[in-house]
Amino acid sequence: MDRKIKQRLKSVIMAGGSGTRFWPKSRRLFPKQFLKILSDKSMLQMTIERLLPLTPMDDIYIVGNRNHKALFTQQVPACHDHRLVLEPMGKNTAACIATIAFLIARDDPENVLFILPADHWITNPGKFRETLRLAAAAAFEEDAIVTLGIPPTFPATGYGYIKVPAESVKGDNGDDPPVHRVEAFVEKPDLERAKAYLASGNFFWNSGIFVTKASVILEEIERFLPELHDPLKTLANIGLEDIDGFLEKIYPTLPSISVDYGVMEKTDRAMMIEADFGWSDVGSWDALYDLSPKDADANVAEGLVLLENCRGCLVSSHGRLVAGVGLEDMVVIDSADATLILPRGRSQDVRRIVARLEEKGMKDLL
Repeated sequence: MDRKIKQRLKSVIMAGGSGTRFWPKSRRLFPKQFLKILSDKSMLQMTIERLLPLTPMDDIYIVGNRNHKALFTQQVPACHDHRLVLEPMGKNTAACIATIAFLIARDDPENVLFILPADHWITNPGKFRETLRLAAAAAFEEDAIVTLGIPPTFPATGYGYIKVPAESVKGDNGDDPPVHRVEAFVEKPDLERAKAYLASGNFFWNSGIFVTKASVILEEIERFLPELHDPLKTLANIGLEDIDGFLEKIYPTLPSISVDYGVMEKTDRAMMIEADFGWSDVGSWDALYDLSPKDADANVAEGLVLLENCRGCLVSSHGRLVAGVGLEDMVVIDSADATLILPRGRSQDVRRIVARLEEKGMKDLL
């Protein structure tokens, strides 16, 4: 990698999610990114570990929720001062990215940002880093916003998709993953449309990972989301000691919108690099089952679990014994104060339970 690019690399970890899809293990005060899933380290800690060969700790920035300050201090003690930015409330990814881009651009607007969620699973970290290096070169040279597109392996309805030119995909014969111009960002499809996307060969899953110069993403936010850009631009010259107070005042006035919808669906500076490094957003209990090692009966058991004549189940115990007999393709998640039971394949519906708890005012369980 060119030295002028390498010295400008900064990692931005978006760690403000509430993790409702992993209820009852994940709660508002202990969301998914802080859980130890598939490892003895939390999702956040593993994300940092993957990035360290690319960017040292001093060049890793974390954006999270102020309610989780103690968890950040506990899990990432090396992240201090302005590199840990705590939002007073969640306002989706556009506000998160704009805030940290303004702060990083103070040092050098040409800094190249790796922007990624804190709670993804990557099976090939080396290939992940090499893909990010290629994306950084394209972002720097083309003044583009480069997103990582995951080659789909089944007709998923839970992911957004990225469409690139068909001739661009068919014409690829190189060793490195090709970089394509993006034709469109597509919302989560129904099953029939997802099947058509899979068959076409020029649709990719949207990973939610972006690589861009700080100046470029700020220019596009100013262009498409001035109602977000203008209130935050004071961050360009505010004193570091005043940042928390400024965000406390400004954040309630900001629109809540994703960077995908607010910028990426509208910009003409979007490019995509194919990313095949064993990616999952571990977005549900079903996804966790798929990724986990299984016993001879295709069961995944965590904690104090006893299964008799069960097959294809995910069963997790918080501490007390959970016993199952004759279960097939079920998910059973036991926590200290709640137990979730559902068929495998229905874990996207967990958010409905969370919504019902909201309606009933049972916030102690959230």
